[in-house]
Amino acid sequence: MKNKMKNKMKNKMKNKMKNNLVLLAFLFITILTACKKDKKQAQPEATLNTMPAFYNERLAEEYGKIAPIYTLIASASEKVSSPWDIDFHPFRKNELWVLNKGTESTGGSTVTISNVGMSNQNSEFRKDGNSWHFMALPSAISFSRENGNWATTAEIQDANRRGGSFTGPSLWSSDMNVYAKPSNGNGSHLDMLHGSPYSMGIEADRNNSFWVFDGYYGHIVWYDFSADHGPGNANHDDGRVHRYTELPVSRSAGIPSHMVLHKPSSWLYIADPSNGRILRMNTKSGVKNRNLNLINEQLAEHWEMKNLEWNVFVTAGLKKPAGIEVIGDILYVSDYETGEIIAFSISTSEELGRINTGKSKVMGIKADPSGKLYFVANGSNEIYRIDPQ
Repeated sequence: MKNKMKNKMKNKMKNKMKNNLVLLAFLFITILTACKKDKKQAQPEATLNTMPAFYNERLAEEYGKIAPIYTLIASASEKVSSPWDIDFHPFRKNELWVLNKGTESTGGSTVTISNVGMSNQNSEFRKDGNSWHFMALPSAISFSRENGNWATTAEIQDANRRGGSFTGPSLWSSDMNVYAKPSNGNGSHLDMLHGSPYSMGIEADRNNSFWVFDGYYGHIVWYDFSADHGPGNANHDDGRVHRYTELPVSRSAGIPSHMVLHKPSSWLYIADPSNGRILRMNTKSGVKNRNLNLINEQLAEHWEMKNLEWNVFVTAGLKKPAGIEVIGDILYVSDYETGEIIAFSISTSEELGRINTGKSKVMGIKADPSGKLYFVANGSNEIYRIDPQ
């Protein structure tokens, strides 16, 4: 009888221990799984591809640790002189245009680089016959993605040098049989409107319309050249000019205020070096408020707009933002003062990362179709490409 009782108790204890072990094993597996989940959630996987223009993301453990290479694309040997901005031709593959500011007595010029960055790269310097007026101290360049025309802005009060305000954006052809070829005393320009002295940035909207940073009147302006008047002619009557006076801006002398349009959202991002920040405006917002008096010339429309949606996008971590570009959902900004290029999330405005180019007076930046960034090193008269490692 005693043996039976002992065996019964032993079996009971064994079963209890077995149950406890099973319970402990279950708890251990549950805790381990939870820890693994937490660890996985804590990994910044979403940020691994946030700066592809800076770093090669193929090896996650090295991501962000290896600085990119800065490949020299063009310099004084290609007649790059006081460059301010760059842009790629929308239709001709691997063709980069460099905008030289020139001097007040000579006017600006361009360098067109074909097969950019390749073994068969070549360049062509051109200066229009009347760049003294139509490309007076140019500050920015932008290509229309619809027709291949391009426009420039001018950091000068009066393109006639008479103390007035006869200055604004100029429209040009990228047809090399037209641009900078002899036409008449007015050079080869396709059109010019004269309502924005000291304009520091430009961005194509559609066809022959462009957004302009007006440093003289202190706001953003939409210009539509409408139908161009042909090379060297002078009829501007069909021009349309809409002024967005609710967004005040101020010029920082000698530093561009480049702009970029984020097409999926229709927001225009604006470098504001005078205040160390990036602004943005919804280009689909705003309605006509009233007609404005004409400035310098006859126009089809000269309007003041109202009900514009705009805000300050970012201020932290910027000194003198000058160049600006967007790739996907990332905004890249060059800082004229520090030589850095900084990446921001379009959706959150959070800084994602930055690199120091080590170059002086970094101005315009532009991405090629593959997503590689090119930038202007104005201080050394050079154009560079960023090659992620």
